Amino acid sequence: MKNWIIGVVVLLLAVAGYFYLTSREPADTGAAPPQSPPVVVSRAEPQPEPASRPARPEPAVPPGPGLEPVTPPVTDAVPMPMLEDSDPLVLDTLSGLIGEPAVMRYVVNENVISRMVATTVTLGSRQVPGVVQVAQGPESSFMVSAVEQPETVIRNEEGDAIPQFVTEPENSQRYTPYVELFEATDTDELVALYRGNYSLFQEAYRQMGYPDGDFDARLLATIDELLATPEVEQPLALMKPEAYFLFTDPGLEARPAGQKVLLRMGSENARRVKAKLVEIRDAL
Repeated sequence: MKNWIIGVVVLLLAVAGYFYLTSREPADTGAAPPQSPPVVVSRAEPQPEPASRPARPEPAVPPGPGLEPVTPPVTDAVPMPMLEDSDPLVLDTLSGLIGEPAVMRYVVNENVISRMVATTVTLGSRQVPGVVQVAQGPESSFMVSAVEQPETVIRNEEGDAIPQFVTEPENSQRYTPYVELFEATDTDELVALYRGNYSLFQEAYRQMGYPDGDFDARLLATIDELLATPEVEQPLALMKPEAYFLFTDPGLEARPAGQKVLLRMGSENARRVKAKLVEIRDAL
């Protein structure tokens, strides 16, 4: 039942990507937000089996004097499912690991492995598209306070002052349940089971357009990038030039999405996540 425990690792990364998206809350325009297209996992056309000669039966080998014929052991190993058919097993196994209520609350139930892989890849970009999210976000809204008289006025191209905000101290508590879930996993077991079930992650990675790529290397690179996240003073200074919150510091805003995720989680949560990532990185 724990064959998919590695999903917890990538799930946290995916949740992190969702944090980044939900903290960039759109302005209330009164219009319904556009619907994201579903994640489509392509299925390769079946290839015809090559013609082959029937296997020649092996000659029977009589047992030696006083010995009985040896019968091969019968195994009940469950074959690895196809990627496009893996959701039931993934969700069932995660339910056995963290409980069905937690899976129903936190996990998107379609194309789970493909979403995990896509989120891991896009955490290194400027933002994580909503279509690849694998986790349900926090129930509460992103918590900020408006800065009525900022020290420095930031203006847009039209010369209008851009609204500025700071994060509320309680904002980091929205992410604590996810961090606790991440910390609770056994690192050695997690890595061992990842190695045993690597083929589906690799297949999803190749379907993303990396036919010669190695998802293992990509995961390690993403972890290294997260560990390189700087520590900054809280609260975070933000601005909202249009529909989304941005860092007022251009250097922070230019950082990869994954690093901005840890910054928005708060210093304590970020330290706890980094400590666990170091364990996983060393084991990998």
